[in-house]
Amino acid sequence: MYLNKEFYAYPLKISFYFFPISFLIGSLIINLNIIIFSILGFIFLYLSKIKIRFNLTNFFLLLFFLTSIISSFINIDIIGKSNFYKSIFLLRFYILYILIETLFLNKKIDFKYFFYTCYICIIILSLDLSLQFFHGKNILGFEPWEGRITGLFEHEAIAGSYLQKIFIFSLAAIYLKLYKSKNNKNILIFSSFIIIIFASFIASNRISFIILISLIILLIIFFKVFRKNLILSLIFLVPFFYYFYQTNEQVNLRYLGFTNKVIKIINVNKSSTVQNESSNQSNPQINRESNFPNHLKIFNTSYKLFKDKYIIGNGIKSFRYKCKDYLNQKNTLCSTHPHNYHLEVLNDTGLFGFIFLSIFVFLLIWKNLKLIFNKDLTYDHKILVVLLILNFLIEVFPFKSTGSFFTTWNGSLLWLSIALLNFQNKNNI
Repeated sequence: MYLNKEFYAYPLKISFYFFPISFLIGSLIINLNIIIFSILGFIFLYLSKIKIRFNLTNFFLLLFFLTSIISSFINIDIIGKSNFYKSIFLLRFYILYILIETLFLNKKIDFKYFFYTCYICIIILSLDLSLQFFHGKNILGFEPWEGRITGLFEHEAIAGSYLQKIFIFSLAAIYLKLYKSKNNKNILIFSSFIIIIFASFIASNRISFIILISLIILLIIFFKVFRKNLILSLIFLVPFFYYFYQTNEQVNLRYLGFTNKVIKIINVNKSSTVQNESSNQSNPQINRESNFPNHLKIFNTSYKLFKDKYIIGNGIKSFRYKCKDYLNQKNTLCSTHPHNYHLEVLNDTGLFGFIFLSIFVFLLIWKNLKLIFNKDLTYDHKILVVLLILNFLIEVFPFKSTGSFFTTWNGSLLWLSIALLNFQNKNNI
């Protein structure tokens, strides 16, 4: 029985569909699920006599991960043995990508059930966030953490990020289940959009909310099928946004603080000019630094670190250690990571890693763009492919603040999104 491929097929699918749920539980469960999925996947492929296709795209992705390991080994005295071992463990993302690609291309995983799971998870989380916002406690009795609505995540303010990253997958489920239904259920679609968008607003992950709204605007412009319900949802919600911004202290502080940061960034050059004119004042260094936004300070520090070892990088998670060496320079700041995927890859793996990863991304996107213009592809299939590409492009947009590229929660969700770009076979929906 244990050599029967069907014995492993069902738990393998369950493990894949469980990924959206695992992100609600925590990093330990995410890693355990990746390990279980990988073991079951390799056993299933072996028993099914399915070979993993090692193409040029996969080759450059492997080079990227090998570069991160080599860079971490070279810089082991700085980042420590623990982080070097973590660089090796990053290969789990490569294995995850390879397995999902192989299983999709061989029609062994059904996409739509993954999308349905995402939809259920995002609705549950959105309702839970609303309950915590209005009632003061969520369904598990968790109160807001440090004034922020966190819902099921309790002490981690990442609910808004989860909603933004899972939204497109949930939209795919809404399209497949509701828009494609003979009885188009507009009320349910309208309600779903309202619940999700409002939850993103009150979660107060400001960048995630702005990205979600920007994504919705793009969907309204380019996707006629979603246009009506999305426009009506925004029209309905805008008065509520304004009301809670005016009456809720925490909401006001979060978004007012964000507005002030944006204004500060816009005026940073003007401010620098004014500060240079007053350079004869006492403590001019402090004056210059006080008006420079913190995120730009972190970006500036990351750029300086990259120039220090621009070929092979400083090793993964090196920013938190080496940024201290630059604190005596103007407009610099330390943090756990550079808060930008592109700067983090440049800092941790150098030009080699960045180039390898860029080539991988280019080849993957090019393959999907050619797929869109395939005349044999159905309209429904093209809609889903474009949604997945759009989701990925927004996720890797260079001019935004992000989580860490190499952490379990953020990294796993990012690589899962990348792997889903291998959605090519219409039999997977």
